[in-house]
Amino acid sequence: MNEKLAELLDTVQKTAVQAADVASDAAYGVGKKAGELLSVAKLRIRAATVEGSVNEAMMELGEMLYATHTGDPTDSETLLEKLREIDGLKAELAALNAQIGREQEARTCATCGAAVQDGDAFCRECGGKL
Repeated sequence: MNEKLAELLDTVQKTAVQAADVASDAAYGVGKKAGELLSVAKLRIRAATVEGSVNEAMMELGEMLYATHTGDPTDSETLLEKLREIDGLKAELAALNAQIGREQEARTCATCGAAVQDGDAFCRECGGKL
């Protein structure tokens, strides 16, 4: 009887250790995914800020052009400088949007956080179902 009880307790202990390992891997994966979501959120905030700067620069450009129309011409070098500023902001915005797209497309295992490939049904690191 004691031998069977010892075997049962040993099995329970092994099962508990395995369950703890799975829970630990899942917690790691959830933490990593939360970090990725936070990264995308920060990028979106930065993109919104840059977009606001683009809109502000466009309004300033419009005011310069309208001033020229009403007889108070704006120096062409000042206009060109404003256009270059807008070009730079739009390039920065495009880069941020591309980075957001890449971050969102990056697939990871929810259990262990390892990168997975298209078509994978199971994680190549931990074997978790995707």
